[in-house]
Amino acid sequence: MKFDPSRSTPVGYWHFAKQYFQVAEAVRKEGQSLMLPALQLYGQSIELALKSFLLKRGETLERVESLRHKLNELLALARRRRLGLQVKLSANDVALIDLLNENYVRHRFRYIVTGVAQVPQPAHIAVLVERLLVGLERYCANSSWGVAR
Repeated sequence: MKFDPSRSTPVGYWHFAKQYFQVAEAVRKEGQSLMLPALQLYGQSIELALKSFLLKRGETLERVESLRHKLNELLALARRRRLGLQVKLSANDVALIDLLNENYVRHRFRYIVTGVAQVPQPAHIAVLVERLLVGLERYCANSSWGVAR
């Protein structure tokens, strides 16, 4: 897929991240039976939010897109690029993203995969994603959207 740098901007990625978060919240509130789709949507939101930050910090679109679905690698790069100036992540936050990544990168939320898998609680991921989006809003989007409750 070819990305258009004039259209693939930090603000665009941030807005998509926000939209995936809003849909994830709606899905999560439907109940436990939709847990895996909700986690997939939260993963998408994290991925897009981190890409938004990285683009704003000067990473190339090609570099950012080369890390597709790799939440751990995106997070590590974002932290090296000083994500903490915008959003403080605790060790627990990083562990939640690591746990989500184990399944997200392997597409376990999108396809039927047999076996046992440990996944984070959607409510815990929701709090983390919301904090990430709010923390990056001014930096990446320069707008205000209010906090979903």
